[in-house]
Amino acid sequence: MDALVPHKMLITSEMMQEGIKPLLFTGGACNIQNEQGAVRNPGRDGLGEWLDEKEWSYFDPQIHPLTHGREYIWGIDGPQEKRAREMAKLRIYEITSTTIASMTMLEIMDDARLNRTSIVWFNDGGWRFSPIGLGDKDDLLRNYQLKQQVGDLVFSHLLAYVNAGRQIRMELQMMLADCQSVVFVNSFDELKLAITHLLAVVMRRSSLNK
Repeated sequence: MDALVPHKMLITSEMMQEGIKPLLFTGGACNIQNEQGAVRNPGRDGLGEWLDEKEWSYFDPQIHPLTHGREYIWGIDGPQEKRAREMAKLRIYEITSTTIASMTMLEIMDDARLNRTSIVWFNDGGWRFSPIGLGDKDDLLRNYQLKQQVGDLVFSHLLAYVNAGRQIRMELQMMLADCQSVVFVNSFDELKLAITHLLAVVMRRSSLNK
């Protein structure tokens, strides 16, 4: 097994159970799959390193042996993930082009409903949806070999899946266009600027409410 990657500002579920609260929640869709199985989100480790440098604490629900020393345990991490999302001053959701992100979008809509300050980070693709092995809509339509292998009915379901993933990305941004608590960004540089600005705003607001 590879060596554990230390993240000095990472708040784990065990630390949450001891009463430590994270400043940020760094979530997002994490069910990316390739031929070997689950794949870690491409932006999560870079974000963690930057937050370590800034000395801003964060809860990363993508539990992994290289960052947490173990895999996700539903009975422990599930409740703490929910608490961390509720307690954090700022929530970040990484969405890549390779996962449909339906649960993450429900979380974002829930944050919008409750007026929680959140950032949606479209990392690598914007509203494009291109699952590994299928590609985006244009790629799939050109895949005549796959259509021949699976048949018309299954292929039509795959096409509907790819269309749905693209559509919900577009709809999310249109639905929340007037929501002032949710910000959309499309690059890591934009994300860092948004975090820096929004953290200053929410911390100032918190100090005024004391």
